[in-house]
Amino acid sequence: MRDYLLFCTYCSTYTLLHGFDKESGEFQGEYSLLHNHYTGNSIVLNKFLLSHLGHSIRSIPSQTDEYREIICTAEHFLEDDIDKYVEESKARQKYQERDRKSEREIGQIQVYLIEHLLSHELYTLSQMHASTPAESQVFLGQELGFKKALELVRRVMSDKQFSAGS
Repeated sequence: MRDYLLFCTYCSTYTLLHGFDKESGEFQGEYSLLHNHYTGNSIVLNKFLLSHLGHSIRSIPSQTDEYREIICTAEHFLEDDIDKYVEESKARQKYQERDRKSEREIGQIQVYLIEHLLSHELYTLSQMHASTPAESQVFLGQELGFKKALELVRRVMSDKQFSAGS
């Protein structure tokens, strides 16, 4: 994977984009040695672009003499704040993962509730006595419908993806 940097020729300042992630459609962002992690978002890039509006900006690919020279001689934009941005990014990712897990658990609880309600309705229906043969047929149809719905819910609950991540 090829790394890139953006260089403002007017200010002699650069920001590292690092590699481009095709899945997310974003650059990895600045890298923090302290956290051994990339920002994983475009916060520094956005601040760099806003700070250099109207300036001449060049993109420089890695593995070139110009790339190495800029890294050695130019000023690294927001260098002192990168650790803070990476920390915020990691906290945001952690929060999103926790939120996703909560949503999954809520969904699982909802499926358990559906299973309980269907079981209760099936039990209630089985306790009812029909007064006519037609009503008996209606009850039988309802009972078969509840049993089929209960079977489908239980099939979902037994699927390994349902319990994955719990």
